Amino acid sequence: MLYGLYLSAQGAAAQSTRLDVIANNLANASTHGFKRDLAVFMAHRPHDLEYGAAGDPPGNLNDSTGGVSPAGVLTDFSTGPIVPTGGTWDVALAGEGFLRVSDGQQEFLTRDGRLTVNAQGELVTGEHGHRLLAARGGRILVPSDATEIEIASDGTIYAGTPAERSPIGQLDLVTPQSLTQLEKHGRNLYRAAGPLLPTGNAQVRHRFLEASGTQPVTEMMHMIEASRALETNINMIRFQDEALGRLLQAIPRR
Repeated sequence: MLYGLYLSAQGAAAQSTRLDVIANNLANASTHGFKRDLAVFMAHRPHDLEYGAAGDPPGNLNDSTGGVSPAGVLTDFSTGPIVPTGGTWDVALAGEGFLRVSDGQQEFLTRDGRLTVNAQGELVTGEHGHRLLAARGGRILVPSDATEIEIASDGTIYAGTPAERSPIGQLDLVTPQSLTQLEKHGRNLYRAAGPLLPTGNAQVRHRFLEASGTQPVTEMMHMIEASRALETNINMIRFQDEALGRLLQAIPRR
């Protein structure tokens, strides 16, 4: 069997995985707090070098690659563009860190700062309705007569009337020991596999939101590049398969 046939098949599978990741990034180009993913691959040594062989292959085949395979998908946690909205409950985190939220059974982390108040007066996320957790534990309740809202850079929430405002809670800003411990859950929620620490450098920006970390133009360029690489590998599979067929037909039959 042609050695290149396997290499081309590996290349096609790798580019297909890359296209799936890029397509998901593009699908979330307008998702607040979304972090783009990157497909990572590993190169292999030729089979004979990796496992040993009875004899040396001809020519310089020992210098040839052994193909590639997916090594995983990594997330780029760089801060996305922070844009002003003027929304009363909109917040963005400048720097590392996450908001801690709960659906009543599980806790999640998010950087989607589109917040709102539910019918019970709880501060919740606008998309999922998850309760925001306070820095000292518990939920954050907003008085029904509060007309003036201000959120400080440390996450402390002040509410009241124009004549008097008082703190009603503080957003719990946390960060994992390592970003590799985070597992994506949906579009912009994360589960933490390890302990959480208070974040040291995140600042809350009130009436701002963090946009998606996806840059559509860049992702489209990567998609075109991956599509062409996939097409090239598929063509090479076809060419080598045809060459193998012609070789077999040329062998004298007895």
